[in-house]
Amino acid sequence: MNYYHVDVFSDKKFSGNGLTVFMDEQGWDRKFMQILTQEMRQFESIFFRKTGANDFRAFIFTTEEELDFAGHPIIGGAAILHDLYSPEMVENTWRIELNKKSVEVNTYKRDGIYSAKMNQGKPEFIKTLSEDEAEKMLDFLNLKRDDNYKKLPCQVISTGLPYLILPVNASALQKVKVTVSDLENELSGIGAKFFFVLDIENRQGRTWDNKGLVEDIATGSAAGPVGAYLVEHGIESENTEIILKQGEFLNRPSRLKVLVTKEKEGYGEIFVEGDVCKIATGSLVT
Repeated sequence: MNYYHVDVFSDKKFSGNGLTVFMDEQGWDRKFMQILTQEMRQFESIFFRKTGANDFRAFIFTTEEELDFAGHPIIGGAAILHDLYSPEMVENTWRIELNKKSVEVNTYKRDGIYSAKMNQGKPEFIKTLSEDEAEKMLDFLNLKRDDNYKKLPCQVISTGLPYLILPVNASALQKVKVTVSDLENELSGIGAKFFFVLDIENRQGRTWDNKGLVEDIATGSAAGPVGAYLVEHGIESENTEIILKQGEFLNRPSRLKVLVTKEKEGYGEIFVEGDVCKIATGSLVT
């Protein structure tokens, strides 16, 4: 039983966000998927079960829990699907069913490197924090009201996972750390699952697991909400490629491309794209 190691959101090996991809042909249960993810020690792993020619059921795990949606596993995993099932093709499309939604991913092959573009669907604006709520959340992350960029609102936005977007000045990004033990409960109280601190000026962000133990290198599930936030507040334009930076503080520079579309009656779909480098192939001994 083969598995694959890739780096996502980078066109250079040993950069971007690492991922393990498993082709689950034996129908493993979720407990075993969780164990494998913990064994690999990557931020996330994705497991695919083939259901049609270009259709797959996917399961995504962090070392702590199963996720209903995530960005870099879907993008990195789709590149592996292209490599396995249509290596002779320049472009292909994959339909991936998750726990609560399905996504379509287009993959492209050039010079031995893959890129994948995922349609995350329409953004949902869940909550705009009051000034007091925003100050409280900033404090939980070792930040102050003055770190808030031009008093832009802190908002919870989702394209599959609800993120609290906190817009900050460039100087604030290096100070971020989780200072409370119950951040997950605090986020849940405002309708968020995770947080994303965004340096507005440099389009650069940081996020951690809610215990503050592991910083994520490149967060595809946050890229869609961030793109929606930037367009909503006139910082970026719709139908224009937005480049987000992440991973700089971990010496794993990553680039996430976001395209936000709009319709007459509101937002259209949001696309998140990234490069993928294949690093290694392994075999499980079972």
